[in-house]
Amino acid sequence: MNLELGFQQALENQQLIHGALKRVHIYVTRCDYEDYFQEAVIIYAQTYLKYCQRDQNMTKFKPYVFQKLVWRLTDMLRQEKQYFDFHSLEEFDFQRVPETEITQINFVDWQKLSELEKEILQEHFMNGISLTTIAQHHQQTPRNLRYQRNRLLTKLRAMNQK
Repeated sequence: MNLELGFQQALENQQLIHGALKRVHIYVTRCDYEDYFQEAVIIYAQTYLKYCQRDQNMTKFKPYVFQKLVWRLTDMLRQEKQYFDFHSLEEFDFQRVPETEITQINFVDWQKLSELEKEILQEHFMNGISLTTIAQHHQQTPRNLRYQRNRLLTKLRAMNQK
């Protein structure tokens, strides 16, 4: 048994995977739907491999893998929420800073920031637009923009220390 067979089975049972995503309220309209779908395919393949090694009776596999997908996807959503809640970082939350004080952020070296970082600084921190909305506009995943936001915050901290 190898993982490749698990991926083949996952591709043959895409409807089951879509159903599990729908059960945990991850809908096709989300901009990160494809990311979750890929994660679910990987989980399916790993589960298939472990199930085949442990049990030869495949009649109960579909309900088992469906429940496993629901649990793992729910865990992923919880982890993502906890990560987002923890990394909201109010240190540079310009939304809470009065506009008169925003002009006092003269420590920012704009030339060291990428175009995307400048947009995140302006749109997310100063204008309060969500990262998901910005991600859709720039055809990026929200996960990537959170990574970019954290890099931006690291740069801003370094600039502020100087």
